Amino acid sequence: MTTRTLLLAFVFAAYSTPLVAGPACQAHPGFTAIDASHPITELTDRGGVPGLVALRQMGVDTIIRYYDNVAETLPCKTLVPEETRAILDAGFSVLAVFQHNNDNPVTFVTPGRATLDAQRALELALANGQPSGSAIYFGVDGVDGALESANYEYAKSAGGPISASRAATLKTGMGAGAYRKHKDFYEVYLEEGTALFGGTLGKHGPADILPHIESYFRELKVVFDRFGDQTGLRFKLGAYGGGLVCEHLMGQGLADYCWLSQSKGLAGYARFEASKNWVMRQELTTVCKGWKFRTGGDFQFDFNTVNPRTPDFGQWNTQTDYAIPFSRPLKRDGVGCYAWSD
Repeated sequence: MTTRTLLLAFVFAAYSTPLVAGPACQAHPGFTAIDASHPITELTDRGGVPGLVALRQMGVDTIIRYYDNVAETLPCKTLVPEETRAILDAGFSVLAVFQHNNDNPVTFVTPGRATLDAQRALELALANGQPSGSAIYFGVDGVDGALESANYEYAKSAGGPISASRAATLKTGMGAGAYRKHKDFYEVYLEEGTALFGGTLGKHGPADILPHIESYFRELKVVFDRFGDQTGLRFKLGAYGGGLVCEHLMGQGLADYCWLSQSKGLAGYARFEASKNWVMRQELTTVCKGWKFRTGGDFQFDFNTVNPRTPDFGQWNTQTDYAIPFSRPLKRDGVGCYAWSD
């Protein structure tokens, strides 16, 4: 996933640390899955070869794409049936991960949010013909690090709101989107931090948000189980996040699979990585210069190492016809793009 976590974005802004480049845009042994936030069917490599063909030549066999809400966090992010069909026809497997501001801790302290996310994910799973028995992952990327960012902000802002001058500095350093998430959570933290996380403001740690993440996944599981009982279609639950979160969710039996985020600065990364309990380990973001979408810009994606102990991690390679109507093509900024439309 190319969006950086709140924690890392905050650290980069505070210390002006340069981003570290990911693996080169070429074949790498063991890097057999990629995750991308834009339709792969819209992609060509620098020589004009269709992206699906070029990725196959790079040794990729699983493409991870996103489920999202109607108001997408990125244009064209949502996987739709036409793209699913094209990916499968090209010989790849597909894996789906639901992500809608799932790097923002406000998501996990909002009552009822998990039910809405689960219902949306199931709706899209049916529309895309995702077969029963496969998995839907949910992002939890960086929310445990957000409390450390809040602690740091609490100290920098002397226990008060973010000043205009500091806001300007943060916006410049981390970008407007990351700043908005940081500010939103910090305001919640100032008002409700003790009630939500116990303890003392400015002294919270990553583990203090685990109860909220656990509640979110318990709610997801209730919706998934109820759906399975009603329809006979059962989807497994996966999590994408840091080591501490993965350990906790798997220890509670709330995630069938855990995909380890590239964010090595998050708590528990080294321990969980060494445990080999992850099904995939995400690498730093790769940039393919000259690979283009119709919307322009170089192609960015993440390679993932698949754990040889778990070659089945919820991906699928067949499409089931549930006879569910799906979206019509929409236009964004004059460029053709597909999205789910209610």
